[in-house]
Amino acid sequence: MPFRLSATTVKAQLRYDLIGKDSQRGITLSYGWLANQCGHCMLGYIPTHLIYLLLYYCFNLENATWLSALIVSLIWTIFEYINVRKPLKQQKQAGALFEPDWKNIIHDTATDLGFFIFGALFAAIALGGHWILSIILLLLCLILYPASKKWYHTKMFQQAAEYPIQFRLSQWKWKMEQEHKEKVLAFLAERKSGKHLLISGEYKSGKTSLAVAMANELSIQHEACKYTTAIKLFSAFVEPDPVEPQVPGNIWGWRKAHCLVVDDINTGLPGDAELITPETFLQHLRSGNYTTENVNALKQSNVIWVLGDVSSVGIMKLESTWKTMLHQLGIIPEHITHIHLSRS
Repeated sequence: MPFRLSATTVKAQLRYDLIGKDSQRGITLSYGWLANQCGHCMLGYIPTHLIYLLLYYCFNLENATWLSALIVSLIWTIFEYINVRKPLKQQKQAGALFEPDWKNIIHDTATDLGFFIFGALFAAIALGGHWILSIILLLLCLILYPASKKWYHTKMFQQAAEYPIQFRLSQWKWKMEQEHKEKVLAFLAERKSGKHLLISGEYKSGKTSLAVAMANELSIQHEACKYTTAIKLFSAFVEPDPVEPQVPGNIWGWRKAHCLVVDDINTGLPGDAELITPETFLQHLRSGNYTTENVNALKQSNVIWVLGDVSSVGIMKLESTWKTMLHQLGIIPEHITHIHLSRS
């Protein structure tokens, strides 16, 4: 079930984004989306004024107001088509392993285009355009409102997950066997909780980017996700859940996440010893006053474990020991899958 953001949390995020200096605290994804759409409006508004001046004063056209808005809207429609088509065509030629989310891309493009047209129509009305333009603008606002609400919420889900990078699954370009690809897609399609995916692999084989990309796809579907490293999770084991949601990054704690990414368990570097063993993980899991809550959270979440690779242990033994640990937590074997990534 998608996580529902409360109106109070969304309002708090809006206040956070609109009040304060970027140079002091940086920008959020939600602020970036707002600024981007304001830019789209201006890129519709200003060119409409310029084209109007050209049509009215150079060509003496009486209908220059709506014609200038139409020209600008058509220009940006063509631009957006090229903007989507060309990169995806290049990606397809490069042999992308995972298909882009076309529905999501089309929705994003249509929303951007809507703000371009909004700016163009607003400029035409300001220049004394026909009242019909006001009706069209009102109808456009009714369409843009739910789309804007959805996208603003999406950015909140992505930033609350605290990913180290923003990455889509269709951007993942490392090597993977077909069997493992099917496991990835099956994990993403799973709506029930309590599934665990172990990712092993050598250094620079795309483990973290795959885990982040998978969780990010779920964030875009408005699932509550959380990224953490194993060391940070050890600290979180002894901390309570946040009493109140705090924007932008602490709207939910790791125990409330539908999908949890546990990264940096091992480096994957050749010759490195095993940094965090299953026994070490269990020891930290059971420390403090929240052992029951910690175990229940891991049993109820869909967890992606980035194990890395330990040459002194071997892939089979590494997989076996972590599966054994999960069994000890009460997770049945059918809910555990494993994929191994290789650079060669």
